[in-house]
Amino acid sequence: MRFRHVLTLLGALFLVLGALLIIPLIISVLNKDSLLFAFTVPIILAGGIGLILEYNKPEKIVIEKREAVAIVVFGWLFVSLLGALPFHLSGYFNGFLDAFFESVSGFTTTGASVLNDIEALPASLLVWRSMTHWIGGMGIIILALVVLPAINVGARNLYNFESSSIAQEQITPKIKDTARLLWIVYLTLTVAETILLLLCGLSFYDAALTAMATIPTGGFSPRNASIAHYASPSVEAIVVVFMILAGINFSLYLVVFKTNKSIRQFGDVIKFYLVIMFVSTVIVVADLRMHSYDTLMESFRFGAFQVVSINTTTGFVTADYARWLPLSQIILLILMFIGACPGSTTGAIKNSRIIILMKSIYRELIQLIHPRAVTPIRLNNRVIDDKTIKTVLVFICMYLVFFFVASLLMTFSGTDLNTSIYSVATTLGGVGPGLGITGPLNSYAGLSVFNKIVLIACMLLGRLEFYSVFLIFIPKFWKKA
Repeated sequence: MRFRHVLTLLGALFLVLGALLIIPLIISVLNKDSLLFAFTVPIILAGGIGLILEYNKPEKIVIEKREAVAIVVFGWLFVSLLGALPFHLSGYFNGFLDAFFESVSGFTTTGASVLNDIEALPASLLVWRSMTHWIGGMGIIILALVVLPAINVGARNLYNFESSSIAQEQITPKIKDTARLLWIVYLTLTVAETILLLLCGLSFYDAALTAMATIPTGGFSPRNASIAHYASPSVEAIVVVFMILAGINFSLYLVVFKTNKSIRQFGDVIKFYLVIMFVSTVIVVADLRMHSYDTLMESFRFGAFQVVSINTTTGFVTADYARWLPLSQIILLILMFIGACPGSTTGAIKNSRIIILMKSIYRELIQLIHPRAVTPIRLNNRVIDDKTIKTVLVFICMYLVFFFVASLLMTFSGTDLNTSIYSVATTLGGVGPGLGITGPLNSYAGLSVFNKIVLIACMLLGRLEFYSVFLIFIPKFWKKA
């Protein structure tokens, strides 16, 4: 383990975060909201720690797999801790744990909040809240790859472990160039949605913060009632379109606009993504029309929005689905596990893994009938090797096992089963609102300290996708190879 190299990159992350905190600081000064101290302290702290860690940096930075894992895991942890300081020092949160919960929820783009009255917070603090998941959507490490000097060896390792839920296709010869292009696409989508929302009559503040919540599929709205606050079908339609776009592999946009490669390499996952969304919408809309709403238009408006919001793990709300019947709620729960496409800003298992799981089951059934049959598993016109299949199946098993264990832990403090199951599913999948006391019109403020710690673990493990986090607890990981 090259500890100097790890500390150097962590120091760079602190400097990047400190620089980003200047934005809400400026807003605080302009609005005179008395939060100057809340932003100045973390800026000084981030800058000081960053400079200390950068002081003894090596001449050439080499990042191999172990260093990459350590940088990603500890980078996300320390960034979340530092990002919680403005929340904590502002006085609007009930202790540091709540501030840390909000910070982790932001950076992991989960969108679960402990705030009961979001609109009571000053604009500067809500801007920082939105910035956490806009940064976290594409990844703080990938941002660092764009602004930092070139890494001598191992940038690909760092990129892969950071971008487990972002695009891992290397569109350009240099990883740094690929990361820069991804951020350009990300920024372009954010600006485009902001402009369209402005044309719908939203203020720049509402339009920008809504777009910053949509593209990273984070769901932190500046309004208590989320998207329902605007009561506008046109706003909802725009948000739906951009949630769908955010759920698609970002490399697809680079392939379409930057290279001559065929988009068929994304065909299976895109088809599965759209079909699952369509089928789920039909079932939910039919259920709502029969039992909840008087017209088909109302049923479609609220049902389709919620299906897209949950499937893309955004977590925006336009209706209180806690009042819907169990059929629609179960569909939403299933979507919390499936998620959208790999290479997007979404969470959950990802549909590519679900496809591989289904094809693996089918292959096993065929081989029971024809033991000698050779049945390769293909995804996007490419044969998937057995090692990848094994990794996928192990990941799904880890995901489900942790879901059951975390749900069980939630019940230890007396939390009801409905709240426990949906809270774990929604934080592990990066969705946000659940059911029970953490339903779409409620917050996570009423949960116990123990439950909040469990859900913080769910958010971090879900965002980093288990492997890198579990690796640091293996003694051999820290020993010399």
